[in-house]
Amino acid sequence: MTAGESHAGRFFAIDSRIWAKVTELGTNEACSYLVLACGTGADNRSTRWAAKAVNRYAGMRWRRAQASIENLVRAGIVRHGKEHTKEKPRYELVPFEKGKPEINKHFVWLPNEIVTGTEGGEASPILKLRGAGDKWALRLFVDLYVAQNLREDGGVFPSILKKVFERKQVGQHRQFIVWGFKEKSSVATWTGPLVAHRGRPKGEEGGDAVWDSISVLEKTGLLSYVPHLMENDTEQAEPVHPYGTRVGGERIEIDIAKAACAAACSMVPEYAAQNAKDEGFIYLCPVPKALPAAQLVGIARLRYRPHTKLTAAWWGNLQELGTTMIEYYLKLSAGENLDLLSVRQLLG
Repeated sequence: MTAGESHAGRFFAIDSRIWAKVTELGTNEACSYLVLACGTGADNRSTRWAAKAVNRYAGMRWRRAQASIENLVRAGIVRHGKEHTKEKPRYELVPFEKGKPEINKHFVWLPNEIVTGTEGGEASPILKLRGAGDKWALRLFVDLYVAQNLREDGGVFPSILKKVFERKQVGQHRQFIVWGFKEKSSVATWTGPLVAHRGRPKGEEGGDAVWDSISVLEKTGLLSYVPHLMENDTEQAEPVHPYGTRVGGERIEIDIAKAACAAACSMVPEYAAQNAKDEGFIYLCPVPKALPAAQLVGIARLRYRPHTKLTAAWWGNLQELGTTMIEYYLKLSAGENLDLLSVRQLLG
C-alpha cells in the first residue's frame, strides 16, 4: 500500500495499550504512528507507509518525519519489515504482547479520515492536532473512540463526558408538559479515557488541564455535543431520541428537534414560548407526564466515524427512529393525541 491509497475497510486499528506508550514519546511520534497504522493492510500490522506519507498527512518535513519514525523504532514500538530498505522502507507495528498480533479487546477502531482527511479536501485531524501542539489532546482524541458507542449511546458514554442542561416548565397540554431546556455546563468524570489526565498540572486558567484538551478538540471541530432527550438524569436512563443542533447533529436529528419544537409551540401560548426562548430556554419539547424527570443531555460525539458494522447499525437505527419521531411530532402539531411510550415500544 502506498501513500494516497485507502485502507480496504476505510478504517484501521491500533492497540490502546501501545497508544499510551506512543504518546509519551511526543506529538510527532504519535502522529507518525497513526500514519503508519493507517497504511497497514488487513493484518493491522505491516505497512509500506513511511516518512513520505507522514509528510503528506501530518505536515512534517521529511527529516523530522523520518526522525520520529526512528524514535518509534528505538522505543521498540515499530520495527523494520522483512523487505525494508532505505529506498523502499517497510515497517511493522510491534504487538503489545510478544507473538500476539491478532485483534483483541484492546484494539481501537479508527476511521481513515483522521489521518488522510476527507475526499472533500478537509485537512486531517492529526494535522490540526499536531499544529495545536497539545499531545494530550491527540491522546484523548484517539482514546475517546474506545468510549464511543454510537449504537447504544449516540456517542461517548455520558457518565464520562457530557453537557448538562437546565430545564423550565413552559406549559401543559393534555397529558404533556412542555419543557424548555438551555445549556448549563460540561461535566466529566475521572474514568475511562480521562483517567490518564488526572495527574496533569493545572490548566491555563487554574482548572483541570483535561478541559484545555477537550477545548482543543471542540475548536478544531473534532468533538461536539448532540443533545438527547433522556428518560431522566441518572446513569441508568435510556435515550428517548436525539434533539439535534447544527453543531454536530445529523440532518435527521436536527429535523427531529425542529418537529419537537414545533409541537411544543403548538401546545402553549405564543408569549409563553417566546418568554422561555428569551430566557435562553431555546430547546422546547413536549414530554408525557409519565416521564416527569425527563432531561436533555448533550452526548459527546466524535466527528469522524469508522465504517464498521456497528456504525452502520447505528445509522440504520437512527433513520428508523428519526422517521418515526418526526411523524409523531407532526401528528401532535396537528392536534392528534398520541402516546409516546407506545410509540417507543413499537420501535423496540
